[in-house]
Amino acid sequence: MSAPGADGGIAWPTDLAAAAAALRAAGRVAVVGHVNPEPDCIGSTVGATLVLRRAGLEAQTFNADPVPEALRFLPGAGEVVRAQALPDALDAVLVVDSSDPERVGGLLARRPRDVRVINVDHHRTNTRFGDVNWVEPEMSSAAEMVWHLAGALGVRPTPDIAANLLAGIMGDTGSFRFSNATPSALRAAATLVEAGARPDRLADGLYGGRRPQEIGLLAEVLGTMALVAGGAVAWIEMTQAALARAGLGLDDTEGFIDYPRSVRGVEVAVAFREAGPASTRVSFRSGGRVDVAALAGCFGGGGHRMAAGCTLALPLAEARARVLAAAEAAARTVTDDR
Repeated sequence: MSAPGADGGIAWPTDLAAAAAALRAAGRVAVVGHVNPEPDCIGSTVGATLVLRRAGLEAQTFNADPVPEALRFLPGAGEVVRAQALPDALDAVLVVDSSDPERVGGLLARRPRDVRVINVDHHRTNTRFGDVNWVEPEMSSAAEMVWHLAGALGVRPTPDIAANLLAGIMGDTGSFRFSNATPSALRAAATLVEAGARPDRLADGLYGGRRPQEIGLLAEVLGTMALVAGGAVAWIEMTQAALARAGLGLDDTEGFIDYPRSVRGVEVAVAFREAGPASTRVSFRSGGRVDVAALAGCFGGGGHRMAAGCTLALPLAEARARVLAAAEAAARTVTDDR
């Protein structure tokens, strides 16, 4: 897409135009994001809700999971409704940053048939499950897409909208360290800063303010780090016992995977999080050459080439063995070319 949202006079892609038209025709909209939300999910869904309200619609953000404590500083995040079902009085559901209906934790399962679903997402694995689908895999983030959606709706970002959308872009680009920090993403970020977003405050909220028990847990988790496949794969794990000792939950461990990813020579970083006796959440990060979305897809998950995840209905030790075997095989496909 060639121009910033809200500048006017833009030849919008047909699918974006269709999404904007469907939203304009709706009076009451539920904005829904994926379970286990991270910065792009919260930033894009809350940002979209604020955009729709500026466009004159009734809008509310819903998620099957709670907003992580580390993201509650974002303006409007405190209004996100944790729910297992959506209200009946709706005209449309805007699903943001979710590759398939299962990712929203059942929130689409009981919607009335006449409620249209608008699917706005940047995952290459998106299943086009909406009545209207705007899917842009080359976009850095769902937040960048919402920035364009604001333009298509004629909404200029307020400081609160800008803060949420810039947080989403920062989250999915690793604060512009990843390869998806494209010219388009940087242009969007620049206009959001002009609209009132404060990168310094967002960075402090996203990456600073760690509680002492989080640092203690991080120290314990880093003690589990191991390298396999000749140093091409690094992994860490978080057990329920470790979380209990720290008095923390799974959401408090977001970002821990950045440490094994930062090790020189690592092509695939893996973080195992014990969610229960027979449930293990797995996060993947790529050093640049391995498509970890494909790796996660082997276990029913998905994501992006550089960052992906999945959940296995297996105990931690069994999940670790299966996933590491696949990760080592994937790493060898690129290390053999060195």
